[in-house]
Amino acid sequence: MTSTSASPSLDAAPAPHGQKWTPRLVGVLIALIWPTQLLVTVGILGSNATADVAQSFHTTQVAWFSLIVTLVSALLSPFVIKLGDLYGKKRIMLGMIALGVVGDVIAATAGSFEMVLVGRGLAACYGPFPALAFPAVRDIFPGRLVKSASGILGSSLGLVALGSPFLAGWLIDDWGYKGAMWFLAGATTVSFVLVATLVPETPKHAFDSGFDWLGGLVLGSGLAVLVYAVGQGQSWGWGSVKTLAWLAAGAAALAGFLLVERASSHPILDLGVLRRRAVATTVVSGALAQAAAYTAPVVAILLALYPHIPGVSAGFGWTAQHSATVGVTWNLLLFVTGLVASRFLRGVDTRLIWWAGVATMGLGYLLAGLHHDGAVQLTWTMCVASLGSGLVVAAAPVLVVGAVSPDEQGLGSGMLTMLTHVFGAMFGAAMFAALAADSTVLEGTAFYGDSGYTWAFWVGALFSAVALAVGLLIPPLREPEEEAEEAPSAV
Repeated sequence: MTSTSASPSLDAAPAPHGQKWTPRLVGVLIALIWPTQLLVTVGILGSNATADVAQSFHTTQVAWFSLIVTLVSALLSPFVIKLGDLYGKKRIMLGMIALGVVGDVIAATAGSFEMVLVGRGLAACYGPFPALAFPAVRDIFPGRLVKSASGILGSSLGLVALGSPFLAGWLIDDWGYKGAMWFLAGATTVSFVLVATLVPETPKHAFDSGFDWLGGLVLGSGLAVLVYAVGQGQSWGWGSVKTLAWLAAGAAALAGFLLVERASSHPILDLGVLRRRAVATTVVSGALAQAAAYTAPVVAILLALYPHIPGVSAGFGWTAQHSATVGVTWNLLLFVTGLVASRFLRGVDTRLIWWAGVATMGLGYLLAGLHHDGAVQLTWTMCVASLGSGLVVAAAPVLVVGAVSPDEQGLGSGMLTMLTHVFGAMFGAAMFAALAADSTVLEGTAFYGDSGYTWAFWVGALFSAVALAVGLLIPPLREPEEEAEEAPSAV
């Protein structure tokens, strides 16, 4: 595919056979890692801030502090995927990041819980960033480096997970949730600078000028409605007419999307790729497992930070700093596992690493549900889960590389990101439903009992089990080196 960039210095150029890592490639990867994994920091800071937000605003709806991010990200994902292919990924990345900065500032200065949610929702425009970052790797890097670069980009989650809890502890213990929001505003600004200066524009993968706005709105709205219904299911009642009506509306919108896309001459998503077994199983298994890997650790954070009130709250009552100190063991293991896995992904059947990772992660959450009485039990069970999570985050983007062609990479990664948001919302709703089943409301704040934490961990085990069942159906995948060596590189 020939680049359409107007800048000679950034135009795609053929990658020499056997090209190795260069300082420029390392700089590009760092510039993509920072904003991609900053989303993990957003999740960790948000999880640590949840208790403070709930008690600051005396709300029982604090689940929306995180859920609003998932809802907006799901709504925007189809547009981001298509716009990146139409206009090049860099300029879309910069627009998303800029909106994220504005949203973080609003959340930091908000005087009410409603305005906090407005800020978080605007900041969530940054949420679909991975849908552009992973395809950018395939556009920019030579074929022989795509698997290792994708693996490093995914597994860098471990490094972020290692340092972010200490950052969260310092910020929240000293400045509360507002400190976390101000930090995110600054860190997101750094993302803008890195992408603007180090990442070249990528080739276009769609050349028609048409854009299916109706299809994007119907798909995004359908996903958002489903996320909203799942998020409200616990408070409305899962069998209530209101919950069922919202779920039905979301399902109807998704069905309508299929009809709209069939009639559109410029479909926003090429759903034909999902008829291929490799793509469908990879995307579904990857999204389920990543939803568990990203969301289940929230249970451990809530358990650590919520107060210990006999008969009311089974939390440990730790400070955020102490929680980070205890969690350093499993977060370090996640980082090392992901780094080692990404080193050996080239030349190895990625499915083997995937199956081992998903199975181990599920076992860890199963054990955490049974054994979480104090720091020692929580540490060793979360270490088992993190061992599996490290393999999952390293292998997921590489599975997509093997399942789709270069021109479909944006679509494949976008679908993975979109479904991860949707499944993450379902996970979060199921997690808080499990917690709420054994909860006590005191002065407007919900506190959770021991059985609630047990079932919340088991939600992670359930998602992992389903992801493994689907993952076992993934057929042998292609190697990126098998593609014309290699397609043009942008660096």
